[in-house]
Amino acid sequence: MANAVAGYFPEPPESEIHSLESDLTAVFSEAEAQVGAVTGLVVSGSARPLVMTRPEWAQANILSFRSTLTPLLDQLAEKLPRWRISSVSAGMAGLQLGAILGWFSSKVLGQFDVILADASSDLGEDQVYFVAPNIISVEMKYGFDQKQFRHWIALHELTHRAQFNGVSWMRDYFRSLIQESISLANPDPGAFLAALKRVFDEIREGRNPLDENGPIGIFASPEQMATLNKMTGLMSLLEGHGDVVMNRAGANDILESSRFAEVFAKRRSSQRGVAKLISQLLGTEAKMRQYQEGARFVTRVEEAGGSELFKKVWERPENLPDISEIRDPELWVERMSARSSG
Repeated sequence: MANAVAGYFPEPPESEIHSLESDLTAVFSEAEAQVGAVTGLVVSGSARPLVMTRPEWAQANILSFRSTLTPLLDQLAEKLPRWRISSVSAGMAGLQLGAILGWFSSKVLGQFDVILADASSDLGEDQVYFVAPNIISVEMKYGFDQKQFRHWIALHELTHRAQFNGVSWMRDYFRSLIQESISLANPDPGAFLAALKRVFDEIREGRNPLDENGPIGIFASPEQMATLNKMTGLMSLLEGHGDVVMNRAGANDILESSRFAEVFAKRRSSQRGVAKLISQLLGTEAKMRQYQEGARFVTRVEEAGGSELFKKVWERPENLPDISEIRDPELWVERMSARSSG
C-alpha cells in the first residue's frame, strides 16, 4: 500500500536525481561544519546523504515503525492473553500504515531517522534521507536556486544529527520517552469509551479535539498525556532549533535563505479543506506548529540570556522544556534561574 500511494506521484528523471545526489554530496562536509559552528555541538563520525524515491522513503520508515511498535504489540498480547490480531485486522492495520506513509512520502523533504541510525551504527556513518521528487518539485514550483536550496535543507537535517549525536544523553532519552509511551498503553475498552466522551465534550464546547495533538491526544490517558507533553516539547525544541540553525548557518553563503524560510512558513500555515483535515487526523498539523513554536522558544530564550542560557537545554534531560514552557519561554527562563540560584 505504501508503494501504491507513494507511486501515485510522478518520479523525476534519473538525471535530476543524480544531480540532487551530486549537489548534496558536494555540500555535506561544509554543511556539517557550519552546523557545528552555529550550535557548538561536537559530532563524531561521518554522514552521507541518501537520496530516495517516495516508495523507498516509505519502506525505510516501515522498518522504523516496525522496530518501534513490535514491543507495543508484544505488551498488548501480555496484558490480554486471549487477545490476538487476526490476519484480517493485521492486514487492515498494514494497509492503513502503508497509506499514511505513502501520503507522507509526498510531503517530506529530508529526514534523520535516529531509530534506524541506532540500528545501523556499525556502518560507521549516519545516513540522512532526502526524498528526491519532493525536493525537485518544490524547486520547480517556487523557482528556487537548486544548489542553494539543497544546501539549506541539508543544514536542517544535519542539525538534527548534531542534536542526537552531539548531546550525549539525547538518544537514550528519546528512546526512554518512546518506551514510556509503550509501557502506558492500555487496551481496556473502558479507556477507549472515556476518550470518546472527552471528544464529545470538546466538540460540545466548540473546540476541535484534533487541534492540540491530533488523534494521539484524544485517546491518551492522563499519564500518557504527561509523556506526550514531554515528547511534544522535545520535538518542538528540536524542529524549531533546526529552523533557527539552518537560517543562521546559511546566512552568508545561501543568499536566498530568507526567501526559503518565508515560503515554507506560508506553506505550513496555508492548508485548507481536505488537506487540513488529513493533517489533523495524522497529527501533522500539530507537528507544523512545532517549527514555529520551537523557533520562537529559541529566540526568546536567547533574548533573555544569550546563547549561553539556551545551551542549558543540552546539559541534562531535566533542563528540557515541556510543551507549556515551549509556548511560554519565560516559564523555562524562570525555572533555569531558580535552578542556578538554588
